[in-house]
Amino acid sequence: MTDKEQLLEKYFLKIVENLDISTTMREKAERSYRAVGEWLGDCDANSDVKIMPQGSFYLGTVIRPVSDADEYDIDLVCLLKNATGKSEAEIKRIVGDRLREHKTYANMLEPEGKRCWTLNYDEFHMDILPCVPNNRFYAEPYLTEIKLTHKLENGKYIPKYGNPYQYHEWFEERMRVPIDKARKEFSVKNQVEISEIPLYKVKTPLQQAIQLLKRHRDIMYDTLPEVRKDNAPISIIITTLAAHAYNNETNLYEALCNIIDNMSRYIKREGAIYIIENPVMTEENFADKWNETPEKANEFFAWLESAKNSILKAPVNVQGLHKVSESLESCFGRNIVRRSFVADGNSIKTARENKSLYIDGLSGGLKTTASESTKKVGGHTFFGK
Repeated sequence: MTDKEQLLEKYFLKIVENLDISTTMREKAERSYRAVGEWLGDCDANSDVKIMPQGSFYLGTVIRPVSDADEYDIDLVCLLKNATGKSEAEIKRIVGDRLREHKTYANMLEPEGKRCWTLNYDEFHMDILPCVPNNRFYAEPYLTEIKLTHKLENGKYIPKYGNPYQYHEWFEERMRVPIDKARKEFSVKNQVEISEIPLYKVKTPLQQAIQLLKRHRDIMYDTLPEVRKDNAPISIIITTLAAHAYNNETNLYEALCNIIDNMSRYIKREGAIYIIENPVMTEENFADKWNETPEKANEFFAWLESAKNSILKAPVNVQGLHKVSESLESCFGRNIVRRSFVADGNSIKTARENKSLYIDGLSGGLKTTASESTKKVGGHTFFGK
């Protein structure tokens, strides 16, 4: 890697830290969904209920909203294990009725959505997906397909299918080398068993790259007309294509380069039809909406080209740290980037005060760790000594 690429690697990592959900918020979300799970667990005397997270929170790719007025999304699956004989409408009603029976949840509950019931908390909203096993039984890790409810505009319910458990397993396998390393380090640092460490508590270059790509998308579409916002690339497509393209890079910058350059290779075309297969349910096409609304496909490729130019090319081609900062602000937002640069400046200041700051004779950059090519920087005084 060049000196400029190493610099970008450092700032990408700091930006991801500022984008990630805080430990306090994560713990609050965990407590909330466990409490909801306990309440829903008694929603039907005949149904063995399982509550499990899904989506970005489950995969460790959740990011802060662009605006402080927006909220985090927490996605939950509410699996009624013994309700396979019930209709889609009954499955949806059972969960909704149980939420309305709770004094607090009733006041937080939004009107019925197409697939989910939504609870509004102060800083996040929780989407709860009612479903049943698709194979009569649910048994991890083999029988994990679910049948969920989908309400059409005419009020009719139809079945849809998914497999969030297997998708999570596939996603984890796509980064097997770095995730095993990250879990071992987390285990030693926090004195916990490796088997007890969920995916969202550790970070790999794949997860971090997805967070940066999703943030770039959010910033890009934040000020665009609603008609374009409605067609912005969806997270499941970005996540799936990025995971396909990832090659177990241990460096975030290199992972981003590889992912952005190669993710489009995993989009299939059959004539005018786009296909992005769900890797664990090949009959499901994540790009089905592209075929109904071609503008969605156009927006994906426009976003991908913008990501290539804005994230990879522009910051490398500018000169001066302030220009790098400005370039990254256009990708990820002013506040996030400035916080990241301030944090870096503070770490350098602390290192100088502790007399642990070094200058690299090869690159001319300041570092807080010594190596064969570095020279210690003297402490600063107002007298210039």
